[in-house]
Amino acid sequence: MSSPVTLTARALLLDMDGTLVDSTALVEEIWTMLAVRFGHDPADLLRRIHGVRAADSIARFAPAGSDVPALLAELDRLELDGSPATVEIPGARDLVAALPAGSHALVTSAGRELARARLAGAGVRVPDLL
Repeated sequence: MSSPVTLTARALLLDMDGTLVDSTALVEEIWTMLAVRFGHDPADLLRRIHGVRAADSIARFAPAGSDVPALLAELDRLELDGSPATVEIPGARDLVAALPAGSHALVTSAGRELARARLAGAGVRVPDLL
């Protein structure tokens, strides 16, 4: 087992998914449904969407002529509706609770509303700065 590490910093930038929360199960469930609807192999599509903005993935994988803004709105609704199932990365709640207000910010590709919903679903305090 390694020794604890002490870091000194004036501020922290925290990523959301994979650092504070895990929404992988929900994201993969939604994109699997979309893959089937779009006529793609779900496993192949899932390999290609992680780390890519949803708007870019929809534009890339939706059938030609699709209403991309409507699909993005549907995706947002599905992700928001599923946010209560987001789980905390072990220790994230305690880490964020121990940080002084204003000393950290959340950096994520998720929109503000979704970020707030996922953090709330996992029981992690929402930073002042998003």
